[in-house]
Amino acid sequence: MRISGQASVVFLSVAVLLGASPPSLAQTGTPASPAPAAQLRLPAGTTFVTELEGIREYRLANGLKVLLFPDATKQTVTINTTYLVGSRQEGGGETGMAHLLEHMVFKGTPTHPNIPAEFKTRGVDFNGTTSYDRTNYFMTMPATDDNLRWGLGLEADRMVNSFIAKKDLDSEMTVVRNEFEAGENDPGSVLLKQVQSVAYDWHPYGNATIGNRSDVENVPIEKLQAFYKRFYQPDNAVLLLAGRFDPQLALDTVAATFGKLAKPTRVLDREYTVEPPQEGERSVTVRRVGDEQILMSAYHVPSALHPDYAAVDVMTDLLGDTPSGRLHKALVEGGKATAVGGFARLRPGPTLTLFYAFLPKDEAVGPVRDTFLKTIEDFASTAPTQADVDRIKALNERGFENIVANPGQLGVQLSEFMALGDWRTFFFLRDAVQKVTPADVQRVARAYLRPVNRTLGQFVPSERNESVAIPTAPGVQDVLKGYTGRAAVAAGETLDPDPLALEARVRRETLGGLKVATLPYRSRGAKVELTLNLKFGNENALRGRTTAAGFVGEMLERGSSGLSRQDLQDRLARLKSTMNVSGSATGATVRVSSDRQNLPEVLRLMTTVLRQPAWNAQEFEQLRREAVSGVEAGRNDPETLASLAFSRHFMPAGAKRGDVRYVPTLDEQLADLRALTLADVRKFYEDFWGGNVAFAGVVGDFDAPAVTAQLSQALSGWTSKTPYERVKAVNTQPAPANVTVEVPDKANAVFLAGLSFPLTDLSPDYPALVVANYVLGGGSLSSRLADRLRQKEGLSYGVESGFSADPRDPDALVQAYAIYNPVNGAKLEQGFREEVSRAVSGGFTDAEVAAAKQGLLQARRLARTGDATLANALATQGDLGRTFRTSADFDAKFAALTTAQVNAALKKYVDPSKFSLFKAGTFKK
Repeated sequence: MRISGQASVVFLSVAVLLGASPPSLAQTGTPASPAPAAQLRLPAGTTFVTELEGIREYRLANGLKVLLFPDATKQTVTINTTYLVGSRQEGGGETGMAHLLEHMVFKGTPTHPNIPAEFKTRGVDFNGTTSYDRTNYFMTMPATDDNLRWGLGLEADRMVNSFIAKKDLDSEMTVVRNEFEAGENDPGSVLLKQVQSVAYDWHPYGNATIGNRSDVENVPIEKLQAFYKRFYQPDNAVLLLAGRFDPQLALDTVAATFGKLAKPTRVLDREYTVEPPQEGERSVTVRRVGDEQILMSAYHVPSALHPDYAAVDVMTDLLGDTPSGRLHKALVEGGKATAVGGFARLRPGPTLTLFYAFLPKDEAVGPVRDTFLKTIEDFASTAPTQADVDRIKALNERGFENIVANPGQLGVQLSEFMALGDWRTFFFLRDAVQKVTPADVQRVARAYLRPVNRTLGQFVPSERNESVAIPTAPGVQDVLKGYTGRAAVAAGETLDPDPLALEARVRRETLGGLKVATLPYRSRGAKVELTLNLKFGNENALRGRTTAAGFVGEMLERGSSGLSRQDLQDRLARLKSTMNVSGSATGATVRVSSDRQNLPEVLRLMTTVLRQPAWNAQEFEQLRREAVSGVEAGRNDPETLASLAFSRHFMPAGAKRGDVRYVPTLDEQLADLRALTLADVRKFYEDFWGGNVAFAGVVGDFDAPAVTAQLSQALSGWTSKTPYERVKAVNTQPAPANVTVEVPDKANAVFLAGLSFPLTDLSPDYPALVVANYVLGGGSLSSRLADRLRQKEGLSYGVESGFSADPRDPDALVQAYAIYNPVNGAKLEQGFREEVSRAVSGGFTDAEVAAAKQGLLQARRLARTGDATLANALATQGDLGRTFRTSADFDAKFAALTTAQVNAALKKYVDPSKFSLFKAGTFKK
């Protein structure tokens, strides 16, 4: 149950993300100061149920559960609606229907006929997800009273009034089928689906959520409508609001919108299928084209509500964790596998814990399989130490704390625990893990990690009838009886994401070669985010050394003076912090996430990591094997091959192998990796790494002078041996190409299109091109390309366009991306060309441009509510010589654009006939 934060990606350039002013919306404005929870006036029909760690639960008369989690720290609000229905509730011939319905609910209602367009206009970060036991929809947006009322009204409306129309099913079915095909490209996903199917005889947990292809293609609209009407009702849903909002206004609005929905008269069927005990080893073999071997082993274990589950979860991590896990020690460090792992499914019913191992295609599988199974099933013979268990507890605790510190992420994370029967199980299981002992782990390993309870890649009959009976879990109310949780995380102050307001709080200093920008404020949970960028090298000195450069950062994370890789992980877990070091040929980035109390020690640890590498030969060989295996796997991956062909086409003309801008082929990458030595990597570090050109950004709750002084001391005297000269971006405008890469046995194909021209992000035409891209294919599901290729024709699950321009050098790129069934290739290419030509020749409408400007500005504002994003922005600003005033200038330019300017810029730079196209997939019958 390792919990980690979720990240939302906005496809905008770094410069665009640096700031935003809110667009003008009717009745917008900062929410009123929230009333204390104890003083809330309960609307008619609303009752208070319970409170735990800052979250309050209410119940409407129609059965809707309402959770309020106010937090004024960020100026965003998240609305998450969870329906307690997933693939588990699907009947015969209906597999995949819950997921298909998730897509259909975005198709609109009579009151909201174009939901994607509304999301785009308000700059909403949104999604829907379907699992085995629940379906959820979430939206995160700037916190205004108007957005709150609009969002709640929309969710209440589509709960019971969604179209679920035949015409929408006809187009969306092919989109979902394309998503199914994308999963079929991944050997690991295919194997997991097969193992899961074989592990269950009768329970619907044996079915993949994406469903059976024929069911998805042929489900009658009447069945989908009946499924919707049965399960999308207030008594089967949980509504959660998290972030900055007025609780009284929220409760009143929920009562006014959801409260008017009638309580259903239907009664949901009682689920009575019980999976019988497994009576012998099971096996499944998948044979497909690929370049890696995978082993996967599944074992039946109790529900997440059973007392054994917390110990099962710790046991799974003790086996599957990297680098401390027993599988890693036995297989990866033993040179038999390139990667291993394990995870326990979180389910209200009897579930599975699974383990896996990746190994090169030329490795003899028999000995590896024997070691793999022996390591798992002999676990109970050697009890874990208290230190082993404490390590896993620390990692889990850190993950939980990071989620709790972000109400928006917690709101979405709680959906899985709502499916257990009560959202409070999130906190209950957090605490249950901390009570697990080594004896508990050894006991559950002995009970469940047995051959008779295993599903692997073969079947072996047993000499006698054996089974592992999975005990029945108590009811959720019995589990939670008397449970009080912990004190709620301390809330912080509000940080205004307006760029000028942010700039007013920033403190910038130059200390030798280090430029530091700090933005201290009282954050939720006293969290701190830090980014440190190092710059080094020059074009001539870097020639032929890019492969070694890519290894340095990861080697630094794998051991320092007196500290092994495991020691570093343990230290960071105890400090409730994370640290990531990444490097390339021209620089390195260190990212730290910590809190006020632990940041000083983490920075001391960072100094050791950066300046005193251990250069462990065994870790290097593991890393090199992983890299080789990854490149080999790319030989049969359409995404990899299309992207590689695209990148090589647009690399600078005349670039030779060894040049820092050169893009090597897969064969060249493999040759370089196989020739690489630890001495090469160490020599690159000694020649180039140093702190004499550095830029840092720090955001959160910390002592700014102390942190600045500590950063300066960390880099003091650490100087690169090689003079630094920035490697400039070089724009190339190759002749248009139309390239097809044949990849055998792949159900899904990848389409890429690109057009380059000289332009920087300070060009007068840059803002207009950003907006033009937003209308064409950026922003959300609502765009010219998405409306045509996904919404109308159902050719692609994922289609979008992007535009980027270098901040210093005249190098810009317009590109488009889509996935699709290979048989639809001609239609997709035709649709792309026609939509781009229509945009260039006919231009965009005033309404499209106005909506794009508004959505773009909202998205930029939303992006600035994340502390890690702000820390990255501050470090980047130091390098570019910019501030948040630059961001404010960008916003002003976006807001002032006219439709004529947007259309003129698009026509000036984008010639539809000059796009280069790249397609990878199985096109030959």
